Amino acid sequence: QGVKEITLLGQIVDRYGKDEPEFPTLAGLMRRLHDIEGLERIRFLTSHPNYMTDELLDAVAELPKVMPHIEVPNQAGDDEVLARMRRGYTAEQYQRLVERIRARIPGVSIATDIIVGFPGETEEQFQHTYDLLETLKLDVAHLARYSPRAGTVSARRMLDDVPADEKKRRFRLLEDQQERIVSEIHARYLGQRVPVLFEELVKGRWKGRTHTNKLVFVESTRDLRGALLPVSITWTGPWSMQGKLAENGHA
Repeated sequence: QGVKEITLLGQIVDRYGKDEPEFPTLAGLMRRLHDIEGLERIRFLTSHPNYMTDELLDAVAELPKVMPHIEVPNQAGDDEVLARMRRGYTAEQYQRLVERIRARIPGVSIATDIIVGFPGETEEQFQHTYDLLETLKLDVAHLARYSPRAGTVSARRMLDDVPADEKKRRFRLLEDQQERIVSEIHARYLGQRVPVLFEELVKGRWKGRTHTNKLVFVESTRDLRGALLPVSITWTGPWSMQGKLAENGHA
């Protein structure tokens, strides 16, 4: 069908194959997909920190079609909150994982999920999350304010005791922090030439993504849908970048 990019999607996608002995692991699946002619890019999400194996990281590092972008949610930076969430790891273990990912995949971008205002979260515990994100300086932090969801342990057994205004305040603090961090990360792309796979026309500009899943907008009268082209980055902001098609180049 001419598809250039696919995303392997699962709630804990790095557990793929563990419940079916005849299935390959996620790394094995990506190695098979890598051989498909015409396919340019492979992505996967969302992973759980406890199942991010060396085999999987090796596949990302070794396979050119597998993009160097890892979505691995943390949810909180305080061990007591993580225990109440039943996440199965500590903040330090998550930090070691990020270090391991970066060491194995140079230039990787990493995205996380964070929930503020989980039942019982104190100001000090929130500060631990803030401090961890300040240390890790991740490329993306998907932020959410806790709200009870029917059927979950937290909804059945925990009091939603963080006031809504306080959840909003904590959310804004992380939002401002991440805007600053990502602005610094994106600024490093200024003047660089990067391959961009274009997806669609948005308000007169073509939208595409880099290997590391950064949004790039380019003005062009050509139909760029599905094209993988080199782009010279001319402007960077916290949420996207702008560029010009590089002349006589190849992605």
